[in-house]
Amino acid sequence: MQSQEWEDQLELGPECHERFLNSDNVPELPALGIGFAGVSQLKGRYWVGRKASDYHTLLFTTEGRGKLYTPSGEQAIEANTLTLLPCGKPFLFSLDAEHWSTAWFCLDDSPHWHHLNQEPSDVHYSAIAAPIYYLLCQLYYEPNEAMRQSPVKQLSLYLNQALGTPTASRTHLDQAKRLEGLFNELQQQLHVEWTVADMASRIHYSAPHLHRLCQQEYNQSPMQRLISLRMDRARQLLTDTNWPLGQIANTLGYQDVFNFSNRFKKVVGISPTGYRQQHPKSS
Repeated sequence: MQSQEWEDQLELGPECHERFLNSDNVPELPALGIGFAGVSQLKGRYWVGRKASDYHTLLFTTEGRGKLYTPSGEQAIEANTLTLLPCGKPFLFSLDAEHWSTAWFCLDDSPHWHHLNQEPSDVHYSAIAAPIYYLLCQLYYEPNEAMRQSPVKQLSLYLNQALGTPTASRTHLDQAKRLEGLFNELQQQLHVEWTVADMASRIHYSAPHLHRLCQQEYNQSPMQRLISLRMDRARQLLTDTNWPLGQIANTLGYQDVFNFSNRFKKVVGISPTGYRQQHPKSS
């Protein structure tokens, strides 16, 4: 879709499903500066355009993909991102895949959120997209005021975490969280033969950019960080299990016990067998 002239428009096809939250079903929203909000499961035809919205618009994407059009150009809206669209600035976003799942907010231009007027329209990584989505679902289905207190408090904390710091600080925090999320994911699949390209693709970075960030954050390259995680797991398995070295090696992505042993000795300073002897399994 190409947007040639900014205008207010909405296309919501029959396969799209949305649940709306406002002060009628969640009376606590106005106190948070939220005019209204919702969760959307989108398929088929869908786009929203605004010439100059009265609200700050947020999109937390959990699955699928959309596309954002602003006067500065086009941006892909991927999973685990926050799209920030300050009020008064034109935009258009549309479905750009088979499906797209979002949690969205229209924030009042209140004193609490007035600093967003200084922010650019942008899409950036967000580690809290899924928690935000499920909090809104919980609030949508919870009629009891007392039961809403905890999710409302969590929602307030998440929004302030995502929006309450200056752009430069938030960018650094987002990058750190994105790296943390990547290596947490890798820790669950240490047996996979990861490449730097695979890692970069997971968090929508180029390989050189991922390398720079890892050096800044860990003083290690991406592969060195992965090897470090594998050796940490190897130490734990050597201490806490009686598994043979071949099984441990395979669990950590090494098909050859000799290669695993050499790598372990290079990193730890002692062979796996020697390490196990020094750290016997407690009965």
